[in-house]
Amino acid sequence: MKLKLVFVIVDKNKAEKVVRALEEHGLRHPQAALGTGTAPSALSELLGTGETEKVVIHGTAEESVVPGLYAMLKEKFAFEEKNTGIAFTVPVKSVGGPATLALLAGSGYTAGREVKK
Repeated sequence: MKLKLVFVIVDKNKAEKVVRALEEHGLRHPQAALGTGTAPSALSELLGTGETEKVVIHGTAEESVVPGLYAMLKEKFAFEEKNTGIAFTVPVKSVGGPATLALLAGSGYTAGREVKK
């Protein structure tokens, strides 16, 4: 199983809807943090970040789920348009043991015990 760490940066007013949609499409353990853009306006325009109050959302997803996450962001939140958001992934190459891997993958099994959902 290959995992990706998924990052999505959106305007603060869209964050809650984006988190819910990402979860529905396979993002595990979503976390959100407030952020403020500090990039020069030319770079901000190039990256399509627009407003300065942002939320950085991150979580894990199986590699096979990522194309669906990107497609959903394009379709539901118009991510292909300027100033709507940024999404990218980082491969997870190593974790601290099989229990951690199971937790990140959302298999419901950790430290030798079944987790009740």
